[in-house]
Amino acid sequence: MLAEEHINKFMLSINLNGVVNEDVVVRLFPCTFQGTSGSWYFSLPSGSITSWDIFQEQFLTKFGDDRSMTTLINDLSNLKAESREPIKDFNLCFNKILNKIPTASQPSKEV
Repeated sequence: MLAEEHINKFMLSINLNGVVNEDVVVRLFPCTFQGTSGSWYFSLPSGSITSWDIFQEQFLTKFGDDRSMTTLINDLSNLKAESREPIKDFNLCFNKILNKIPTASQPSKEV
């Protein structure tokens, strides 16, 4: 499973279970790790993860899509709905690209 999909499935589970405290989210996420992701997490310096955004960015940097952030932001900026494409399909594509960009580097909601 891709890192982006892993985060999306985790966040869906978190949201469905009503978890809203960021500290709880950060503490639960490592419980989903297997293999190299677990080894990576336990090798991080103590205190280096201070927020969900930092955690997500570091996780995606290590295990995410190898395309550059510039390429991903460019892909997002150039995305256009195809003729007769259902808005649901366009939104899925948009969110797939957006979720590959670390939260700290994503365009603001106003953009």
